[in-house]
Amino acid sequence: NEGLFKDIQGWYAPSMNTHRSPFSGRNFEYYSQDGVHGGLITAAVLSGVSSRGVYPYIKHFALNDQETNRNNVRTWANEQTIREIYLKPFEIAVKEGGADAVMSSFNYIGTEWAGGYAPLCNTVLRDEWGFQGFVLTDYFGVYGYMNSEQAIRNGTD
Repeated sequence: NEGLFKDIQGWYAPSMNTHRSPFSGRNFEYYSQDGVHGGLITAAVLSGVSSRGVYPYIKHFALNDQETNRNNVRTWANEQTIREIYLKPFEIAVKEGGADAVMSSFNYIGTEWAGGYAPLCNTVLRDEWGFQGFVLTDYFGVYGYMNSEQAIRNGTD
């Protein structure tokens, strides 16, 4: 209702990364240590917000581990861990919550920037989950690794 009152159509939320550490910088806005629980909460939030005419952007896709120096963090995890724990809330938000917008994250997954990583933004999000919406970057600033050509080529709109 506040968004409608202020004529706001987009909401950069909900934030839904899985808590990996009690020291993560965004735990206050992430829902859970459990991916399924976080995904179900997000699906309900998406339904409520969308019903009021506001366009929510699920974020930070994905594996956003820390706030301090987050433009330099490299998150290392195997594919099974990523899919079963860290991508699970996003998958539920897309498949059950009908997410239409995604905000990518600053961090690297291994050696690749998340916002320009085709296996994440194209293969999993679009091809496997059937996502039809758009992906935008968390912030496209002075950081040299956020390459717009790489982003667009690999799934960021």
